[in-house]
Amino acid sequence: MGRVLKWFLGIVIITYCIGCVVLYINQEKILFLEESLSSDHIYRKGVEEQVRVDDDVNISCYWNRVPNPKGVILYFHGNKGNIRRCIRQTEMMEGNGYDIYMPDYRGYGKSQGEVESDDQFYADGQIVYDKMKAEYGEENIVLVGYSMGSGPATYLAGSNKPKDLLLISPFKSIVDMKNRYIPFVPSFLIKYQFPNWKYLEQTTCPITIFYTPEDTVVLPESTLALTEHSDHENLVRIDGTSHRGMIFQSKWKTALQQQLAR
Repeated sequence: MGRVLKWFLGIVIITYCIGCVVLYINQEKILFLEESLSSDHIYRKGVEEQVRVDDDVNISCYWNRVPNPKGVILYFHGNKGNIRRCIRQTEMMEGNGYDIYMPDYRGYGKSQGEVESDDQFYADGQIVYDKMKAEYGEENIVLVGYSMGSGPATYLAGSNKPKDLLLISPFKSIVDMKNRYIPFVPSFLIKYQFPNWKYLEQTTCPITIFYTPEDTVVLPESTLALTEHSDHENLVRIDGTSHRGMIFQSKWKTALQQQLAR
């Protein structure tokens, strides 16, 4: 009996270790669900701009401009798709007198390179932010981050001084998400931390957080945990939708309109 138990425990430990190794190696494939586009693809509206983020890396950015803009909405989309897929999301932000600027992450759409670290991800966002700052003035930048896009959005809000920060289905951190889904996996294996809670503590502009209790991707508990790290956020609950559907809800559109009109 003792030998069988030892054999069983040995199999469990080996399986666990193999699972951890597989998870570590495949983190990029799990987190970044990019879809590439051909270099000659033309977006159905707006214009494309290539932004140099490294010596030999350009990222593709979507720019929808309006006459005499009040400022710019700098939008960071989620972990799936590319600009072509996410233009429909930006249409919920139109009609407010603001230009809309949306970068594709490395490896997404027509962007070159690949995501390799938190610091690289944030640095690319800062380059785009600085470009918007030079074009519109920092006081006219509205940051919007959806799901994984809450990572660069909260980093930029905490490291700079934009006009507003709006987060749709954000998470406390990737480690927090891991703890809620697979708590038995050690945190040191997680290469991408995205500690949104830390940068939210440093943010001084108005913060609006949108969540749905029906979210099964970013669990609402992870979103609500962010409220422990800021004392000046506005929390907006949207019922009857899903993680994917949040960005298309009229309540989100109305709240954005009210925020920008103030």
